[in-house]
Amino acid sequence: MLALYNALLHAGLILGLLLWPLGLLSRRRPYRGLRERFTCYPANLLAALAGSRPIWLHAASVGEVRSAAALVREIRTALPGRRLLVSTMTATGRRTAQEALTEVDGVTYLPLDLPWLVARSLRRFRPEVIILLETEIWPNFILTAYRLGIPTVLLSGRLSPHCALRYRRFRRLFGPVLNAVSEFGMQDDENAGRVLGLGVDRARVAVTGNLKYGETGTEPVPDPFGPGREGGPVIVAGSTHRGEEEILLDILPDLRRLHPELLMILAPRHPERFGDVERLLRERKLSYRKRSGMNGPQPGDSHVLLLDTLGELPRFYGCATVAFVGGTLVPAGGHNVMEPARWGKPVLFGPHQTNIAETARKMLEQGGGVEVRDRQDLFREIADLLSDPVRAAAMGGRARQAVEADGDVVSRSMGLIRRQLQDHPSHGGVE
Repeated sequence: MLALYNALLHAGLILGLLLWPLGLLSRRRPYRGLRERFTCYPANLLAALAGSRPIWLHAASVGEVRSAAALVREIRTALPGRRLLVSTMTATGRRTAQEALTEVDGVTYLPLDLPWLVARSLRRFRPEVIILLETEIWPNFILTAYRLGIPTVLLSGRLSPHCALRYRRFRRLFGPVLNAVSEFGMQDDENAGRVLGLGVDRARVAVTGNLKYGETGTEPVPDPFGPGREGGPVIVAGSTHRGEEEILLDILPDLRRLHPELLMILAPRHPERFGDVERLLRERKLSYRKRSGMNGPQPGDSHVLLLDTLGELPRFYGCATVAFVGGTLVPAGGHNVMEPARWGKPVLFGPHQTNIAETARKMLEQGGGVEVRDRQDLFREIADLLSDPVRAAAMGGRARQAVEADGDVVSRSMGLIRRQLQDHPSHGGVE
């Protein structure tokens, strides 16, 4: 089965190279970071890690990178002599890591999961331990690390029922891969049970919690609105996807008829879609400003603030009267509902919650969040919360309680890392 997986990957690589000219013309730039994905690393990265066996932390994209912040700080404090390398899958994740994880020694892309590339990368860096966050199961990467004697630890692990079914269906491929993972630190009992159901030894599975609960504090709330915005209600719609912006912008005029001072802060999930969302704003003749074009507070005469910058969404949630978290009205799995909840804001999200199932369940049970199924639900809930500040404040307080920081999740996660470092003492360095 691994041979078939590798054959399909190589076929995909050949097809991708044949389509290279089209990719260069595309605004979406699918070949971004290709040199690093092919293990051609810049000299400054190699120099920063020379003579060490770094701890390699892999965080796929923005959400995983942000969740890693508390763990990175703890590694720096508890293991001051270790170098730390972070890899990501996406360009936005890489930029977020460079901006938010300033304590690390290097940031790069994960190599393409081809056996010869991952072997070259792992031999180049010779990590002491590899930490994978959430669902990052890459067969060749994990199996090659195992063969080279490099332990891997999955932290903040989650496994959806759909993924568990896929792993079971392709158990000839994923069985050896899962058995090559040294430790599984899962988010909760439910996710741990799915891993155990795939035949993983119970001794290698622990419930360490969700690292997103280990985050503490947020940057100060910005004040970009100027005197014309004082006192007006604000909807912050974060991490939105195609199909969700249309719904949000279509209900905005009706909401503004009820609340003329209402402002919407709209933060698309993917930077390459900023231009698409701006076209939606122009088509609907909505007055808007772009965050990237603002320098200090601006007069409050706009209907929409398009948040076309990276890394600012968490603190903009602090401006919200009501928050909507995207990727949930369309089947994208959902994004971080903890960010607005930590500010004590009432949180709305759609029915597609695969990526946030545990947190969404807690917020629904405690009354800190509301599930909206369609355009009508979203309009009604926003209108009701804007008209009832007492209910909104109470709901926001319950949202904060539902996601209060779990200080032990970082220490439990560090326990697994320490155990692997003790079992596999360091030797050698970057070649």
